[in-house]
Amino acid sequence: MEPLKIQVNGESRITRLAEQGVLRLTVESEGSDLETVSKNVISRSNELSELFKTLSPKTNDGTATADAAVTKFASTFLRTRNYIPYDKDNKPLPKVYQASMSLSVVFRDITKLSQVIGQLVTYSNVEISAIDWSLSDATKKALRSQMRKEAIRDAVNKANDYAGEVGREVYPVEIMDGGQSTIAQHAPAGRSLFGAPFGAPSGAPVAFGSAKGEAYLVVDLVVVLLLIHQSCPRHLILVLRIFT
Repeated sequence: MEPLKIQVNGESRITRLAEQGVLRLTVESEGSDLETVSKNVISRSNELSELFKTLSPKTNDGTATADAAVTKFASTFLRTRNYIPYDKDNKPLPKVYQASMSLSVVFRDITKLSQVIGQLVTYSNVEISAIDWSLSDATKKALRSQMRKEAIRDAVNKANDYAGEVGREVYPVEIMDGGQSTIAQHAPAGRSLFGAPFGAPSGAPVAFGSAKGEAYLVVDLVVVLLLIHQSCPRHLILVLRIFT
């Protein structure tokens, strides 16, 4: 009897509360004098950098301590531009100058992240661009291993369902891993991103609560199977594509 070839999908999905949040923000200023708007941006950026330094104590080798709320932060150089606005009669107005700097901060303490956001929203020249939720590298590595195993079992179980109905058996002989990997992240629906300002009394209301984001990883296997009769040689080909 000729081998019977089929294709099935195996999947594993695991959701975990986010272990860290990457806060991305921009400090900007606009006005008629380039020096003034530049100083405003630099002053605010320096103030924020000092805040993040206090939240990121270092060990002797320069890495963040185990209890540090912030593990790393970075900022861009000062960027400036100018433009000439026009009034309703299309007549040129005085030149306007703009200055900006962007900062990226990795928070390991999600509650502290909520408090800092509460402080940042009180600044007129600070814009929160995004918060990216993620898992630690160690957690991602462990979950990927677990999900690959679960996805393989899911694919093989499906294959056995098909094989049993047509009087065939499935035997593995080869697995090919495409090596592709991605991570999808999201914050829980219905939660505000804003909490009490950093340094506020502990009894102050915090809309963000514990500020838990979520990250989920997915393994999707495309499995090509040869279903064979019991008396035939044993063959199973698994073509593995991983999205985690």
